[in-house]
Amino acid sequence: MVRLKPNERPLYIIAPSLAQCHRAALAHGLNPERMENVRCITAAGQLRGTRACTPFITHERSSWVRAMPDIFNLDQAIDLLVRTGRLRVAASDDIAAARGRRVEAAE
Repeated sequence: MVRLKPNERPLYIIAPSLAQCHRAALAHGLNPERMENVRCITAAGQLRGTRACTPFITHERSSWVRAMPDIFNLDQAIDLLVRTGRLRVAASDDIAAARGRRVEAAE
């Protein structure tokens, strides 16, 4: 088990399959071979234990086939966790951190 610093959150890449997670990473300018502190989520159950304000990215979520139960559950879990504050859409500094770059906060 890996312990995270209190302010460190992994970037979640959420998609129905690992191939779609790969495409989502590329769409957001991430190199899958060099990403840091990233977790691919392909099922609703993998979102258990998500801590508050965890950043996430998806790609072409509107094209997911929601008629399939697993994808529907994943989509519903994302919506619920966003509404309750456990997930938030990743900002540019979250994506830069996943690239291995740290962005300094503007003063």
